[in-house]
Amino acid sequence: MKCDAVIEKIKARVAAIDPNGPRKVLGVFQLNIEAADGVHEIVVDLKALKVSDGKAASPDVVINLKDEDFIAVGTKQIPVKDAVAQGKVTMTGDQNLFQALVDAI
Repeated sequence: MKCDAVIEKIKARVAAIDPNGPRKVLGVFQLNIEAADGVHEIVVDLKALKVSDGKAASPDVVINLKDEDFIAVGTKQIPVKDAVAQGKVTMTGDQNLFQALVDAI
């Protein structure tokens, strides 16, 4: 998948979070990334500080996007709010938590 480098960056950032320190975002995010070879499901659990492949049992926020848009957002070529406004990113779930994630990145 083209966006593997961005996923590795996310894993590194999550691994660098101090579990005992103050955290701005506590939630479970389900990323559904549409690629040429199908949909890749990634769980970003900011409560347990884990990133893994698969489907979250009860995510707080579900984010759907194409791999090229994920790369553009992940490499800051396009701000998240612009990607959402353009319909490149859709989300369901806790809007405030999604906004907190956007603000944090």
